[in-house]
Amino acid sequence: MKKLLTFTALPAFAMVAACGPDSPREEMGDRMEERADAIEDVGNDRAEALEERADEANTDAREDMLNERAEEIDDIGDDAADRMNEVADELE
Repeated sequence: MKKLLTFTALPAFAMVAACGPDSPREEMGDRMEERADAIEDVGNDRAEALEERADEANTDAREDMLNERAEEIDDIGDDAADRMNEVADELE
C-alpha cells in the first residue's frame, strides 16, 4: 500500500516541482488568453442582445435576420479568441 501511495504521489510532486515563476513569454501568453476570453465574452454578450431583439421582432423575416447576425457576431468573437489562444499557446 505504501508503494502504491508513493507511485501515485510522484506525478503530483513532479508537477509542483516543475511549476515555478512564469517567464515573461509565458506571462504574455497568459495575458493573451485573458484578452481572448474577454473578446469571446463581448461577442457572446452582443450576440445574446441581438437574440433578445430577435425574440421581440415584429416579423419573422426581421427575427431571422437578427438571429443570423447574432450567429455571425458570435462566430467572429469565437474565431478571434481561437486565433489569439493559438498564439498564446505558442508562447507558453
